[in-house]
Amino acid sequence: MIYQITGKLVAILSDSIVVDANGLGYQIIIPTSYQTQLPALNNTIQLFTHFHVREDQQTLFGFLSLEEKDIFTKLTSVSGVGPKVAIRILSEKSINELTTAIFSNDITTLISISGVGKKMAERLIIELKDKLDKSSLSTLPSQPPVNSLYIEDLSLALNTLGYSKEETKRLISKASTKISPDDPIEASIKTVLKHI
Repeated sequence: MIYQITGKLVAILSDSIVVDANGLGYQIIIPTSYQTQLPALNNTIQLFTHFHVREDQQTLFGFLSLEEKDIFTKLTSVSGVGPKVAIRILSEKSINELTTAIFSNDITTLISISGVGKKMAERLIIELKDKLDKSSLSTLPSQPPVNSLYIEDLSLALNTLGYSKEETKRLISKASTKISPDDPIEASIKTVLKHI
């Protein structure tokens, strides 16, 4: 079991990084949300790792905190959720957003994650409610939640303008603090497009 790796960051790839630890280069898959938090190349990085072994593949997944690694392990304990889906969930939602969605039975937020359908969202809620720590919510900075139905309408509007699902999520995420469900959809579209 590889618990953690500390070494020099030598490459940043689309969904992973390469860390040189004592002359060995480890390719480690990370949440894409980490891209803005990584140190400069050739600087030291420490990741808590999960070593996933299959018959035809051995993969390392890395996390900047033990809390995120723990959530990843809990996600993969849900039937139908493999490590790649779990890493995608952590790429698109913070621990706070994910925990809030699960405790409030917010299926809309969960199915907005790529690769998560209604059945998987229901399983996440049923199987993780007892495993997640609700008390951690109060210690995390809270952001006023934007109405999920409003976000759904906004996403559909951006899709019809030719933006892909991934682009739409990224743009809405960037503009989230400036979007209000009280504004007309047209105004929010303009706000979102300013963040391209």
